[in-house]
Amino acid sequence: MRVLKRLAIAWFAFVLGGFIAALAVRRLVPEHGTEEDDFVSIVAAAGGREFVSRAGDLHHVEVLAVMGGVMLDLRQAHIEEAATLDLKIYAGGIDVVVPRGWRVEASSNVVMGGFENRSDPDVDPDAPLLIVDASIVMGGSEIHQVEVG
Repeated sequence: MRVLKRLAIAWFAFVLGGFIAALAVRRLVPEHGTEEDDFVSIVAAAGGREFVSRAGDLHHVEVLAVMGGVMLDLRQAHIEEAATLDLKIYAGGIDVVVPRGWRVEASSNVVMGGFENRSDPDVDPDAPLLIVDASIVMGGSEIHQVEVG
């Protein structure tokens, strides 16, 4: 019984510490960019965010989710040649929606979580390229394509 009690106290302390860290991240990590900008940084800490990009020539997006979630919609964004997407997830999740016809090349480093690239691998080699790098600890992310129009 003592072991269970200690485990419960340790788990509560771990979760409380994570929540306090998420609140600190919310205050300390700056966001920048608007829906029309080509360079954007998005932070979701101890909460959720929805972001729809309407960039004219998307170049780089950074997303940080700490005990929170992000819905990133890139269907209205335009890529001239290539853009990068950096995902950092700690006990959270990020859902990325891209338009059908984009090439998506994704790599991930996952610890106690999941990452799935559900984009179509048979896309025109000259199509706009989105390069995704995901680092995930106790969280998850999925990239999927949707028909635009």
